[in-house]
Amino acid sequence: MAADPVSFILSLAALIILLGFIGEEIFKRTHVPSFLFLVFAGFIMGPVFGLINESLLAPVLSIFAELTLIMVLFHGGIDLKLNTVLKEGWRVFLQVFLYISVSAVFIVIVSFFVLHLNIILSLILASIIGGETTAVVVIPLSRELKIRDSSVAFLTFESALNSIVLVILFLTFVSIYQGSVGTAGLAGTGLGFSELYTTATSVTSSFSIGIVIGLVLSVLWVYLLNYLKGRNYTYVLTLGLLFLTFSLTNYAGGSGFLAVIIFGTILGNHTFISGLLKKKVRMGNLEKQLFHLQGEITFMLKTFFFVFLGLIISLSFSNLIFGLSIGVAFLIVLLASRYMAVSISTFKSDMKNDKKAMVISLAQGLTPATLATLAVSYNIAHAGTFLVITTYVIILTNVVTTVGSFMILRKNKKSGVGTSAKQIKPKNK
Repeated sequence: MAADPVSFILSLAALIILLGFIGEEIFKRTHVPSFLFLVFAGFIMGPVFGLINESLLAPVLSIFAELTLIMVLFHGGIDLKLNTVLKEGWRVFLQVFLYISVSAVFIVIVSFFVLHLNIILSLILASIIGGETTAVVVIPLSRELKIRDSSVAFLTFESALNSIVLVILFLTFVSIYQGSVGTAGLAGTGLGFSELYTTATSVTSSFSIGIVIGLVLSVLWVYLLNYLKGRNYTYVLTLGLLFLTFSLTNYAGGSGFLAVIIFGTILGNHTFISGLLKKKVRMGNLEKQLFHLQGEITFMLKTFFFVFLGLIISLSFSNLIFGLSIGVAFLIVLLASRYMAVSISTFKSDMKNDKKAMVISLAQGLTPATLATLAVSYNIAHAGTFLVITTYVIILTNVVTTVGSFMILRKNKKSGVGTSAKQIKPKNK
């Protein structure tokens, strides 16, 4: 008797959700990131046992990549507090700027001379893997390492900010690449000076439209939520407006992802924004409910995404050698860049004592994976290679963070370091 397609799909969905839960439990007990477990589980189900035909997943994965990135950016925007940015965020801005810019420069150099990519493609790859840190791994591990509350807040803010910056850079370089296809040549990019000006104007226009639509719809929605806070289904309505914001912006020729970032940031900072506009907004417990539900949705999407990523991995000896060698080269670049960035951004700060923990907190996750998948769906040249490289960079950076955390914990136990988070809280808290 042939298997019922509906039953098979529902059973597969149930299995993937269960794997996501198991992955989180494994992470809590062993500090091994759930990403690694989920990719490995997908690889076992797909390429090893052939339970699912990977060719059927390609269009699904691109849709999942866009939807997952929307949710991640929305969640990151909600978590990005503007009052902290204005008062105490200069060190984090410095950290993000140094880590992304320095690592991007060396990734471009390696890509240009070793992988023989042109400048624009090298910049696209750099914007995918050049400086992201994933909060779902970095923050729990940093708390286990008993570092200062200020350092944990620093890493939390950094992980939200660097993802947003990299997405904006990725969209910018992809727009330049798409504008360069079929034109004649600046520095091997296929982009002439007139085309460069046209592309820059197009990118500016796209971002401006995204910012304006995101601002207008999010501010209007914040004021509406002030009156709807006691009603049911406000999260579903918010999600619907988020999707509408993304779609309308794209239809208008703007950057839908940038509009999503603006939408989430305004919603997460409604108190700060209402203060600027001299209009008090009270949302009660609605903000906590939105953030909690958003976390649940993001968890489910990232679980499916990483399992699907494992399902389409093609593992051969040559692929393994290539992925590992390039992945290790980029890992060295990221480690060196992060060491330099952390050293400078924590100079003359109490966080300097947490320098080792902050340096090894470079685990990458969902943002690079979704951007690499989007590069494939956008038909970027060598995007398949980008996906392979990104997968190995994610694995290697997570391994370094996990192993580094174990080493620091062991050293702390041997030296009798047992300072609790409570003991290291600032006196004014």
